Amino acid sequence: MSLSAARIFLLFSLSMAPVAAFAQDKPAKAPAQDPSTYMHVHAPYAEELVNKVKAAHNDGLVKLGIHAVPSGETNNVIIANITPSKIGKKSSAGDMKNLATGKPVAKRLNKDKTFDLLLPLTDAKGRDIDGGFVVMEVPFTKASNEEEAIAIGVVVRDDVQKQIPSKKALYK
Repeated sequence: MSLSAARIFLLFSLSMAPVAAFAQDKPAKAPAQDPSTYMHVHAPYAEELVNKVKAAHNDGLVKLGIHAVPSGETNNVIIANITPSKIGKKSSAGDMKNLATGKPVAKRLNKDKTFDLLLPLTDAKGRDIDGGFVVMEVPFTKASNEEEAIAIGVVVRDDVQKQIPSKKALYK
C-alpha cells in the first residue's frame, strides 16, 4: 500500500470510529407489543405485590405473575409480572383451560428444570377478582414432583392472596 493510500485508509478508519461507537451505544429498540396479543394494563399495586412476594420467596421461585380481567375489559391478561415486558399480554388458551378446572395445575418443564404452575386466585376475603390466577415456576431443586411443586405454589399463592384487599385495589 502506498503512503497516500495508507493515509486515506487511516483517515477513513479514524473518521468512522465515532460512528461505530455511537451505533454500539444506542440501545436496541424494544419490539412493539402486538395489539392482538397485548393490551395496556395499569395495576401498580399488583406489580408491587408480585415483586414483594417474589423477594420473600426468592429461593423457591423462578417467575411470578398475576392474570385477571381488568375492569371494563373482556380479555384475561397478565396484570403484573416480575418481567415487566409481559404485563398486558393476553392469557393463553391453555392457561384459560387450566383455570377452568378451578384447581392448581403443575406441568413439568424438563428443558427449564422447573415446574410451571397455575393456581386460581381471589382477594383476601375469597371474592372473585375476575378470572384471577397466579403463575409461577418452581425449580426442580425445590420440588421433586408436581405435588411438591403445588404445595410450594399454594404457600406463595396464599401469600399473594392475603395481601389483596379487593379487585379494585390491584389497579391502584
